[in-house]
Amino acid sequence: MRRFLILAGVVALAPALAWGAGFSLYEHGARAVALGGAFAATADNPTAVYYNPAGLAFLEGTSVTAGVYGISFDSKVYGDSPYPGRGYMAEMDSRIFYPSHIYATGKLRERAGWGLGVYAPFGLGTTWPDNWAGRYVSRRIDLEVYNINPNFAYRLGNNLAVAVGANLFLVDLDMWRAIGAINPYTQVMTDVASLNIAASNEQAWGWNAALLWKLGGGFSLGVSYRSRVELDAEGQAKFTQIRTGQQDFDSIVAGMLPFNSTPKVTSEITFPAESRVGLAWRDERMGVEFNWVRIGWSSFDTFPMVFPDYPQFSQVRPENYDDSSSYRLGFEMKANDKLAFQLGALYDETPVPVEMVSPLLPDASRRGVSVGASYQLADSLRLDVGFLHLMFLDRSTKGKSWDQFNGTYKSRAELLGFSLSYTF
Repeated sequence: MRRFLILAGVVALAPALAWGAGFSLYEHGARAVALGGAFAATADNPTAVYYNPAGLAFLEGTSVTAGVYGISFDSKVYGDSPYPGRGYMAEMDSRIFYPSHIYATGKLRERAGWGLGVYAPFGLGTTWPDNWAGRYVSRRIDLEVYNINPNFAYRLGNNLAVAVGANLFLVDLDMWRAIGAINPYTQVMTDVASLNIAASNEQAWGWNAALLWKLGGGFSLGVSYRSRVELDAEGQAKFTQIRTGQQDFDSIVAGMLPFNSTPKVTSEITFPAESRVGLAWRDERMGVEFNWVRIGWSSFDTFPMVFPDYPQFSQVRPENYDDSSSYRLGFEMKANDKLAFQLGALYDETPVPVEMVSPLLPDASRRGVSVGASYQLADSLRLDVGFLHLMFLDRSTKGKSWDQFNGTYKSRAELLGFSLSYTF
């Protein structure tokens, strides 16, 4: 019995983690959200810290922008063979996430500007029902990544500016899953434990650089680059036994897993590099911009999960992500000196290969439409509101799931946010 339990229960123990387009948060400021995220060549408010910090060299005065989003993400999975089989369906628990952002900008001298941003470049989470068929792959995951991003920008002439910056990532991660084994008395897979892995306040550094060139005739070109960020993470695991009522069976399980300790867990996580190119045209009443964003997800090729004190639990998960592109288009129209409206559209490619599609994140390519408005509440106070609806393409594992959990995922997401800006 003991040997069989090791094969059925412990080999499948190590949790997995996957990110993709769905965990990347490209929208950092309500006006840019309403423009579909196409803002690299405009970059004319404090959210330039993220989209193109070279724009800081053209801003006047000292400004502060703060805001928050409400993000909902829903997904259903329709089972496929061989497991969990056709006819099975599960729905993710509904949750709303509230990532916030704050930016401050100012002048150092006539041609030089500075900016500081705190925002969430990655995040969100997934939660599935307690007793769903995929609980041995994932029950819940919460990821919070905040970037503290100082920048310096300098205008080389009247129309050209460059910028450099540093990126400090602060990462919190919680993952939960069930551990199962075949109950020898019933010959049925039975929950014998739950596993939680958590890491708090993990830190890693990266850098960024940017250029903004006002070409004349209302046209401008924006280019920005953010380096990959490599995180050496260390957390703790907690095993909680789930008793079956079979005393000898429970005793064997109790001797196999470290229920009375919190083993150390280490990993290496690479957050991808991002390149962004934008071309915009604007006059006094309207503007249009297109952005192409390239994400270097191929750097996320494996995900190791190492238990230094329990090497039998360690695992290296192949991820084999592909580099992916995002295409964004935004349009803005000023109704008068105080009020403006925005529209946007986008398409994001998924970097996740079909065999790595997982309930941890049912990632797929996605299309989006956005709308928003900006209103000058007072001479120095501005309110921006943006709404984005994301439609994920249906994504099937095609019977190739690395987790041996096959199905077709149908997902959608909505984002509603506001930003309030004050200029001194």
